[in-house]
Amino acid sequence: MHLSDSVTLDPQSGMCQIEGMNYPIVGFGTYPLTDEVCTRSVREALNTGYRIIDTATRYRNFEAIAKALKGIDRQSVYLISKVWPDMLQPLDVLSDLEETLKRLQIDYLDAYLVHWPNSQVPIEKTLRAMEELRQAKKIHHIGLSNVSVNHLKKALEVGVPITWVQVEMHPFFCDFELLKFCREKSIALQAWSPLGRGVICDDGLLLKIGKKYDKTPAQIALRWIIQHLCMPLPSSKNKEHIHENREITSFALSIEEMQEIDQRAKIGKRKRLVKEKAGFTDEFDFSYEECWNDS
Repeated sequence: MHLSDSVTLDPQSGMCQIEGMNYPIVGFGTYPLTDEVCTRSVREALNTGYRIIDTATRYRNFEAIAKALKGIDRQSVYLISKVWPDMLQPLDVLSDLEETLKRLQIDYLDAYLVHWPNSQVPIEKTLRAMEELRQAKKIHHIGLSNVSVNHLKKALEVGVPITWVQVEMHPFFCDFELLKFCREKSIALQAWSPLGRGVICDDGLLLKIGKKYDKTPAQIALRWIIQHLCMPLPSSKNKEHIHENREITSFALSIEEMQEIDQRAKIGKRKRLVKEKAGFTDEFDFSYEECWNDS
């Protein structure tokens, strides 16, 4: 399905097309992988056929990923990174990107996202800085992560093209209002924590559906996400799981099975950040007026 001017996702084939380039729809998340474990895991993912790799400044694994990318055709890999909320002023955005490119040993990022919104920095300033980088071909696509519909409404008023939104999504939680809004605005969605941080493994509903298709709960979860026309970004350091997470194109969930999973995801709880642990508080509950100070 055509989601935007840049992105098309096809659940049946398990492929997506971004700016005319074809990639497997399942990407590879690298949090919380670091050092040699990260290098080994990303290399295994690339050898298995993954071509979309997600990272962020906060993950502190750029050098490890750079090692894994050695010998890989740069144009065949779609690299995503995210800038932390304390670096959203224009000069800080430029600095963060330059450091990101240097440590990843690349000339450009395929996608650059705001990791978490910061209401104290006007979104227009951040997006204008990102657009300058896009015009300079330092990045190809711009995105926002961990936002609500209210954030998106205000961000879209800036007029800078937003290609991606990355948010938590798994069979225990989904923001369907955001999903619908992104579809209406031709924004493609990436799902972080698509396996619910591992808690899905013993889930009765996913085990029941998995038994029908001879698939694991993880494979059912990933299939559910791509049938919602979203790109899952599972992370793993386990070779078997890395392979398993790509094997989700030989079956399709029925409408009834999708709805059964949807019903639970609708009433699920998302991961929340509090200042004591993260250094800032998430802004999911913000009204439109509270999102991003205009001063």
